[in-house]
Amino acid sequence: MEQTLLDFVLESLEASRGRWPEIAKAAGVPYHTLTKIAQRQIGNPGVRHIQQLANYFREQREAA
Repeated sequence: MEQTLLDFVLESLEASRGRWPEIAKAAGVPYHTLTKIAQRQIGNPGVRHIQQLANYFREQREAA
């Protein structure tokens, strides 16, 4: 089964705890929104924020 974009973002956020403020800034997502997404307080987060975070994490993986 293919991983959804949301699952990819949630997994990446979990793996990068402690760096959320820098990730929020670099991805262009408000920190408060990022924390709510990471803590699953938003049942259906907006595509725009999820895409921005996914792009950030993909760029980080490609750079590594």
